[in-house]
Amino acid sequence: MVRKNKINRASGTTKHLKDFPSVILSLPSYNPSILSKNATALITGGSSGLGFELAKELSRRINKVIVADIQSFPTFAQVEYNNIFYYQCDITSLDEIKNLKKAIERDHGNINIIINNAGVAHIKKLEHMTNKEVEQLIDINLIGAYRIISTFAEDMIDNREGFIINIASVLGELTPARLTSYGASKGAMIGFHKCMSRHFRSLSTECNKTGIKTLLVCPGKIKTNMFIDVPTPSKLLAPDIIPSQLALAIISAMEHNHLQTLNAPYYVNLVPFFKTLSWPYRHLLKHFSGMDHVTSTSPRAINPKRSA
Repeated sequence: MVRKNKINRASGTTKHLKDFPSVILSLPSYNPSILSKNATALITGGSSGLGFELAKELSRRINKVIVADIQSFPTFAQVEYNNIFYYQCDITSLDEIKNLKKAIERDHGNINIIINNAGVAHIKKLEHMTNKEVEQLIDINLIGAYRIISTFAEDMIDNREGFIINIASVLGELTPARLTSYGASKGAMIGFHKCMSRHFRSLSTECNKTGIKTLLVCPGKIKTNMFIDVPTPSKLLAPDIIPSQLALAIISAMEHNHLQTLNAPYYVNLVPFFKTLSWPYRHLLKHFSGMDHVTSTSPRAINPKRSA
């Protein structure tokens, strides 16, 4: 069942992005930014963390922001934003996603921007994961995003415009201990995004259409509830990312039509180099970074946290 709530708006100035090391590996586009239009965005997992920050910032720039989440939108925000609309939706259910689309079309029209942000993590050894936990994780982190795109992208193709952003993780490239399933889901998201982007580019060529812009976001550890029990192994080499700062970096990439990949913080850009090293050197790097140690000793290993 899809349930809608209207969120009241707050005025406020946009924070400046300070001391946030990120690199956008991109091909610039010279088309007008979709944020300059009368756009409507859909954000999954927008009730907390990065999704919540994206919803707030986008609400200051575009016409409407739709938050789809199984968790309720924060009560304190319900008196501050009047162009954010909350719909309760479980993205593991295709029927709920289809009902969500019908409700959005009825209430707001078509979607121009999709941000697949919803996610879940289990910090457990592979042999301790149940089949149900693995299926839930893959269903939310990967298949849910696929279902959202396949359900809403057809209208974007017909309307010859759209922007799709997929939130992956550096852990899809370099996974520490006790995050095997999470890393696998994010690695699959990275592969899916690349294939999806090539598909939309081919449509643009074959059908003589404007095409759909895409952006892949590969962050390190974001300072949210998902990994709240996991200590930061190195604040110098791998600092935590502040959600509000990452949200601004994503929006900046959208405003300037930077396509391809947003990596943050700086060390994420070194991961391809790490992967070229032979096993002993990769093992030493992981050992000295402490990434395996912090997850193997994390006190939380049962209850998953949802949303990035």
